[in-house]
Amino acid sequence: MSANSPKRIGIFSDVHGNLQAFEAVIEAMQQDNVEGIYCCGDIVGYGANPNECVELTRELQCPIIAGNHDHAALLLTDISYFNDVAKAAVLWTKKVLTSKNSQFLQDLPLTVSDDHFYFVHASPKAPEQWNYILTMGEARTNFEYFTQQFCFIGHSHQPFIIEDYEDNLICPAQPDIQIKPGRRYLVNVGSVGQPRDRNPKPAYVICDLEKEILEIKRVEYDIPSAQNAIIKEGLPRELAERLAYGW
Repeated sequence: MSANSPKRIGIFSDVHGNLQAFEAVIEAMQQDNVEGIYCCGDIVGYGANPNECVELTRELQCPIIAGNHDHAALLLTDISYFNDVAKAAVLWTKKVLTSKNSQFLQDLPLTVSDDHFYFVHASPKAPEQWNYILTMGEARTNFEYFTQQFCFIGHSHQPFIIEDYEDNLICPAQPDIQIKPGRRYLVNVGSVGQPRDRNPKPAYVICDLEKEILEIKRVEYDIPSAQNAIIKEGLPRELAERLAYGW
């Protein structure tokens, strides 16, 4: 990382068209005084405001990678394995996306990296296959596919920090840890727009290289407004209901 690279960054993922949650996270990151912002993909899908979320992401002028729902909304990936609710949301999103926003999503890379950080939506191993990292075994395999000290992912909507020290993996229970020399970190930053860890609050991560802190953070937002927007657009009610419970 060059001397001009940000030392305190905010990372978010899986907005999924939830404008209310996204606005709350952006405000929180600004209050956290981050010097740089990164997006790990899935700006659209599920929620009622895909265009607004794409446009807000573009305004941030930050590094952004593509997620599977971003590709699905453009029919760039197979949606036959999506469940009926997800498929309905994808097809609705495809219909309402503006051509400008569709092109923006199509142009997004699958990975972004520098000397310290690696960003990918699903997993460093075969990013285009959208595989999940849900077990310590899968995490161990994926540590072999990036060389940087930090890898940030999304996709599962379940935040975690896994620390690798000489091939010994640790998954701390607390949401904030001290960054230690000689150790590497695989971090799922959770979901802004549709958390699935039974906590309905949007998640994002702060990585501070000067204070040597990694922290998963949560914020409050107007859940009823996000629910009402989904229902108003005629999307499946399950997409609104699950927001209140975080699963």
